[in-house]
Amino acid sequence: MHSPRIYLTSLKILKNHADAEDNLQDVLCKVYENIRRFKGRSRFSTWLVRITINEALMKIRKENSARAAGRTELSTQDSEHSFVLEIRDGCPDPERRYIAGDLAAKAFHGVHPSLRQTFILNKSEGWTQRELAAAMGIAVATVKSRIFRTRARMQHQLQAIC
Repeated sequence: MHSPRIYLTSLKILKNHADAEDNLQDVLCKVYENIRRFKGRSRFSTWLVRITINEALMKIRKENSARAAGRTELSTQDSEHSFVLEIRDGCPDPERRYIAGDLAAKAFHGVHPSLRQTFILNKSEGWTQRELAAAMGIAVATVKSRIFRTRARMQHQLQAIC
């Protein structure tokens, strides 16, 4: 019953049919294993979408880690037969990452979690307003309102900082 929504959500994040199918299977297994943890404080479909998003993001993180670890370059020096293993860190500078994270945290300070989630899924993950409305069980106008209110709150927060 919920498989199409899980698959489409996975496909939207992973952008690959095979990965989306794998994620669908992983999500259904995780739901089966953790069904006792569902407290009923939200709709079941909302809980499924959150698990789907988390599993897809974990898959992306694992792939990025594996890719970063696999980025090695072998080079030879003129006539010598010695190899130099060069490992490059694909991650941004830690200081920049910290500053960006701190600035984002300050911008989102005081923003309600439902507004934050809607904004991030729309702006960072590329979900359309219609997709968000369907996934969250709300009207498209509500999604638009949440995005607008989040943007206004973030602008206010950032202006207060500067």
